[in-house]
Amino acid sequence: MKRKFHFFRLALGSLLFICSLAELVSAQEISPAQEQEFVDAKAALGAAQKAQAEKYAPEPFKQAQDFLAAAEKARSSRDAVKFSRASRLARAYAELAKATAELRFQEEKYASTQEELQKAKEEIDRLKKAQ
Repeated sequence: MKRKFHFFRLALGSLLFICSLAELVSAQEISPAQEQEFVDAKAALGAAQKAQAEKYAPEPFKQAQDFLAAAEKARSSRDAVKFSRASRLARAYAELAKATAELRFQEEKYASTQEELQKAKEEIDRLKKAQ
């Protein structure tokens, strides 16, 4: 009986040792370049917000926020691969949101200008007829 217990303790100890080694291998240090990717993603999200992406491009803006949150979670679990991937995707979606927001804002502005132009033409025609 004592021999089985000793074997069990040895097996359990070996399993714990292997698990701790696996944890060390999977926990990778995040490099300064990867940290910079994260900083760039946050800056891109800020620029998208400034361009009113929440209003004009809510889908890619939400994706960017979600990927930035995933990057923060990966950072806390020290998963450098997921951290880097999520940071890059957050930046890409933030840049897409910003570009889309700028485009939609310009389209809105163009439509408004077209309306004003049409009103001005109608006023010109009305004044010509009044002469």
